[in-house]
Amino acid sequence: MLTAIFLIITIGSLGVVLFVVIHKFPQLANLDIKNLQEEKIFQKKKEIINKRIEENSNLLKKRIVGALTPLRKIWGKLQLQFRIYVGKIERLLHHEQVLKIKQKNEVVSREDVEEKLTQLISDGEQALKSGNFDQAEERFITAIKNDSKSTSAYRGLGDTYLAKNSIEEARQTYQFLIKMEPDDDSVLVKLAEIAESQGDLEEAIQYYQQAVLVNDSFSPRFYHLAELLLKVAQPQVAKEAILQAVELEPQNPKYLDFLIEIAIICGDKTLAIKAYGDLRLVNPENQKLHSLKDRIYKIGIA
Repeated sequence: MLTAIFLIITIGSLGVVLFVVIHKFPQLANLDIKNLQEEKIFQKKKEIINKRIEENSNLLKKRIVGALTPLRKIWGKLQLQFRIYVGKIERLLHHEQVLKIKQKNEVVSREDVEEKLTQLISDGEQALKSGNFDQAEERFITAIKNDSKSTSAYRGLGDTYLAKNSIEEARQTYQFLIKMEPDDDSVLVKLAEIAESQGDLEEAIQYYQQAVLVNDSFSPRFYHLAELLLKVAQPQVAKEAILQAVELEPQNPKYLDFLIEIAIICGDKTLAIKAYGDLRLVNPENQKLHSLKDRIYKIGIA
């Protein structure tokens, strides 16, 4: 019984296999071995062609890269130079901005210093006029500390010392000032006055001579210079000085009188007579005219 069953099953299986084979046979029959070979050859050729295309493409890329390399180097160099130039411009602009800020700060600072200096000198001058010499001295010294080249501060300090009768301090201050301003005739006159007060007539004469060389418009300076020159026995030079004074003030009886005196001392009769005539016209009531006339006509008589 079992054998029959197994036999039936085996026959059924074979039948199924046979059915499938018979059903698929037309498709299997259509397989073309020749076509399969051509397909393989075509795929192979395609692979070879693609490979050659890829190789040629890579070679072309290399050639292009090789050709562009010098240009890339030049371009890189240009870029570097441009970056350097831009860097320089930026540094210059930054430096200019810093410099402008610094200059602006310096201007503001300088203006503050000058304003403070002006105020100190003004306060010192007011204190000097008021007779508050200690305060004036303090203000002028502070001004000099703020600006060691302030001639106004040195001049004020010298005037303060002179007013305090601190002669030596005044002289040293004026001497320092005259080194800064050698053409300050007013300071030269003050130095001459100090030297004269100390009995140094030669030094006083030197300062007066410098002063009249700088500014020859003040007749009293020439007159006083003539007096000093006469004191040190230099009548000929004194005559030139008093002539300058008379030239500036030709109708000053004091100057004409002194000119006659010096002319008589120098034995210059012609000058003495001329000066006498001018004096008589300017001041006919002068009590000295008669005595001067007698002395003039005695010039040259042994």
